[in-house]
Amino acid sequence: MYPRLIFLLIITLSLGVNAAFAQFEGEIRFRVFNPDQKSEETVNMEMTFTKNRIFIDSNTSTNVMAGLQAKGVLVRHDLQDFVVITDQQEALKVAKSDLESLINLLNRMKGREESTASQPFPWEERLVQTGEQKEILGYNAHQFILKGNAEGEYASVWLTEDIVVDWGLLSDAWYAIGSKQIDQEVPIEIVMNNQSFPLLIEAFEKDELVFKAESVSVDENTFDRSKTRLSSDLKVIGLTDLMMNMFMQQN
Repeated sequence: MYPRLIFLLIITLSLGVNAAFAQFEGEIRFRVFNPDQKSEETVNMEMTFTKNRIFIDSNTSTNVMAGLQAKGVLVRHDLQDFVVITDQQEALKVAKSDLESLINLLNRMKGREESTASQPFPWEERLVQTGEQKEILGYNAHQFILKGNAEGEYASVWLTEDIVVDWGLLSDAWYAIGSKQIDQEVPIEIVMNNQSFPLLIEAFEKDELVFKAESVSVDENTFDRSKTRLSSDLKVIGLTDLMMNMFMQQN
């Protein structure tokens, strides 16, 4: 359970920069270990942050729907939309207002019913701050333990307050849509908040490591800011175009 849910928290699929904190600008690279993965290829993920945009890139593709492989996602807070990078020549642009329509489309294709809202997460029972601290890539991090429902099932999350970002649209999308796609509520605030950032996440089942997302580098000076801009060679289609193409393929 945890490997799949925590991976969704990191790569899931704003309202502007909060003036109460200094927005982190830079690139953070992660190495992801998942034993359920069929390929032996190491999964590397990069997250690039600028003042009002986030770009999440990976060396592997994720199957979003039939015929649509997503490799990266650009979150444009300034334009209030998501751009799903499908390949080097094409991208799908989804406005925040159209996001629910896309999720409903995906659910219909997969034969899913919309889940009802789950109960509030029992923070006091499930989340523990251990008091442990350590330095990760030069940043001071604190450990939190998220307890699972079964014996030996838990996640260890190391957060640093030295990196803070505005998750904006990603957070909004989770509360509006993402939390309805699974059977129980996941406390997204642990890894997606404007007060701290996760540098290491490890998930355990029967006390054995089954998932690990570890930051391997942080670059605040020489990172490529152009990653948060779309190339002029990229063909951008909208949700209406996508639905029309799918309809034509079925007929």
